[in-house]
Amino acid sequence: MDINNLKAFIEVADKKSFSRSAESLHLTQPAVSKRIAALETELSARLFDRIGRTVHLTEAGRVLLPSARQISAELARIEDVICNLGKNISGKLSMGTSHQIGLHRLPPFLKSFRHTYPEVDIDIRFGNSSNALESVENGELEMALCATNGDIAPKLRDIDVWKENLVFVVSADHPLAKHDNVDLSLLMKCPAVLPEPPSITRQTVESHLLSLDMKPTVTIDAGDLETMKMMVAIGLGWGCMPDDMIDDSVTVIDIDDVVLQRRISLVRHNDRTLSRAAQAFMESLPV
Repeated sequence: MDINNLKAFIEVADKKSFSRSAESLHLTQPAVSKRIAALETELSARLFDRIGRTVHLTEAGRVLLPSARQISAELARIEDVICNLGKNISGKLSMGTSHQIGLHRLPPFLKSFRHTYPEVDIDIRFGNSSNALESVENGELEMALCATNGDIAPKLRDIDVWKENLVFVVSADHPLAKHDNVDLSLLMKCPAVLPEPPSITRQTVESHLLSLDMKPTVTIDAGDLETMKMMVAIGLGWGCMPDDMIDDSVTVIDIDDVVLQRRISLVRHNDRTLSRAAQAFMESLPV
């Protein structure tokens, strides 16, 4: 099986377009079509349905895609290892993380890593934790640095890096902002702004409240923690966030006997050998 045909297949599957895939691969569109046709002939199966200008994976294409990703990633790793034998660490580090971790946790480690390994090509994909974990599971990314609760796919393994304290916050002009201590039952009467499911922060807050037979009145599902912080700051409700995000835009409210934490973990695939760049990055973290 020709690896170039597989790479063309992955590009078309990801971009859902032969023309955009051709641009990404620096090929002509007929050349990409020829590679897909050759792969379909070899497998005796149609991989894409072309309906108008839209490209969809067939059932055979959906079955092939995870394996194609793994084969492509493993060949890239082999090339990286052979290329770097006896040399400085270089190659590509592909990692997924969230915007909050990227803004508040990663910068000093990335700065140090870039200084130590200037030849490494750092590819960071920002999104939510679920997307990052899925990309590691299907072989698209080497690792993810994200919030976890231990409930991950059997193919993955997680290593704790940090534990973050979660605090309840309101806007400076919120009725509860001037209280020295706030009862949880009083807080539950106020509207809440929390990250949308399946956020680990959301799960942590709701799980703790459920253990106390309480449920927050969530009026807004924020796309991420930074968006939630902005909405809390302008008075749309109370929220809960890592304490390293706190600044003058929000006010922390104290609640007795409530200690909430979330885990930030490095997640990798059990069956994938990390590149030298990924190994070096992992060693730079406080794991």
